Amino acid sequence: MTSTLTTPRAQQPRRPSPPRPKVKTSWLLAALAMFLVVVLLVMWAVSNASDRTQVLAVTEPVAAGEEIPDSAIGSVSISSDAGFGRIYLESQRDLLVGAVAVADLVPGDILGPSMVTGEPEVIEGEQLVGVVLRAGRYPSEIERGDGGFAVSTLERGAGDPASVPVRVVSVSISETLEASVTLAVADADAARVGTWAGLDELVMVVTPLGVGE
Repeated sequence: MTSTLTTPRAQQPRRPSPPRPKVKTSWLLAALAMFLVVVLLVMWAVSNASDRTQVLAVTEPVAAGEEIPDSAIGSVSISSDAGFGRIYLESQRDLLVGAVAVADLVPGDILGPSMVTGEPEVIEGEQLVGVVLRAGRYPSEIERGDGGFAVSTLERGAGDPASVPVRVVSVSISETLEASVTLAVADADAARVGTWAGLDELVMVVTPLGVGE
């Protein structure tokens, strides 16, 4: 019997694996820092947009004593804490059209009550009621154009005291701090507010013009 000898195959040498690319740690840190910056910028933009208010501004010159046309009024966005004081919101545009400029107005001026006059004192369905308020029964910051409530200290039911929505048409404060105030009140509530005032049982709670509109 003849035996067959098998010659072992020669093992082929293994090819070396290609080197894995190395990512520098500094690059990773830079990418992470860039991502964080983008996130912070987006958060800032969202927060800043939510804290802005649309207000009315002058878009074309208006001389003192002239009526303000609709074409001279535009809307701009400002930060809610910009510190402009009392200004007109975009929703109050109708109050300004036809009002008279107290001083020369130039494009970019933010419009406020001190810059105009001649606004309509009452609208349909309102009456004017004059009241005199002792110190402590009105906010010291009360001004023409403020909205709010006339509150009765007389009608004290089981719940909240009786109150009526009002708007300040004019206000004058004497040296003794008595405030003579003219209020625009709905027809149905005018007599009631007049009665409270006559009995010295009225307190004013106001919302400054341009707040909460």
